[in-house]
Amino acid sequence: MKVIDYDKLFAKFKPSGYVSEDANIIANIIIRELLIQTGDGLARFLNVDTCFNNHMAMRVWVQKHLDASLGYVVDDMCNQLKIELYELLPQLGYGC
Repeated sequence: MKVIDYDKLFAKFKPSGYVSEDANIIANIIIRELLIQTGDGLARFLNVDTCFNNHMAMRVWVQKHLDASLGYVVDDMCNQLKIELYELLPQLGYGC
């Protein structure tokens, strides 16, 4: 009897919108901590498909990073992605 890995199957047929449970957990943490609104515009900033609203764009962005990382720990990956997201933000020169 063949075992079907539904996560891989879903990822194959929905590559631009598939979000695993881990990606959803991490994205929800980042969304809550950074108070990301549900609007749009974040997708272009994160370099994901612009059809997604801000929350889904964050989930897809996190999923892309999880797909590129093997053997990650959810808490560590969450912290790493928060740091990477802060680095993507434009640096404003205060007091200049």
